[in-house]
Amino acid sequence: MSEEQPERDGPVTTGKPKRAQFALLGALLIGIILYGVYRGVPISPGGKDFASFAAGPLKGLEIAKEPIPQPPNSFAGPDGAPTQLSAFHGKVVLVNLWATWCAPCVTEMPTLAALQQGMGDKDFKVVAISVDKANEAEAAKKELAELSKGSLTFYHDPKMAIVYPLKARGFPTSILYDRQGKELARLAGEADWNSPEARALIQAAMAQ
Repeated sequence: MSEEQPERDGPVTTGKPKRAQFALLGALLIGIILYGVYRGVPISPGGKDFASFAAGPLKGLEIAKEPIPQPPNSFAGPDGAPTQLSAFHGKVVLVNLWATWCAPCVTEMPTLAALQQGMGDKDFKVVAISVDKANEAEAAKKELAELSKGSLTFYHDPKMAIVYPLKARGFPTSILYDRQGKELARLAGEADWNSPEARALIQAAMAQ
């Protein structure tokens, strides 16, 4: 005859509920850590994570953490008349500051031209702004036409009226803007703008 089990005041418990609680707490802790890592990744003002594009030919890409507006300063358009970056609102714009005396500028210009040709002109525009001196405008315009095979329009800023507000650290400098004219990212130095990474970056900006 077996002995009777003594009556208990509460339900019988096992280790399973505690294990479930520990698992829940662990998952919560992992979520907090991942959130912290996520918040540390630069996100563009439009909410798109462009940090993944800062690799390969675009490894120097700097993501704008705040919605930096375009400066209103004027520069010369293709007809010599003053224009502003706001004239391109509605398109994704890649501003490229360059000069004929800048060897890296000359090297990368054909890749910018190929990017323009590949991405089209309806929703995207490469705005190549020369900082050559005023008396060198015609020579710079001719060189741009040769380097880009006529696919890039000549813009000119001999007094660097737009360059200084853009806080360019040197040449070439390329700055990517969204359709509303807010800076998304920039890259100081030469890059292959016809690379798959560059095209993917522009496509991501256009998709915002």
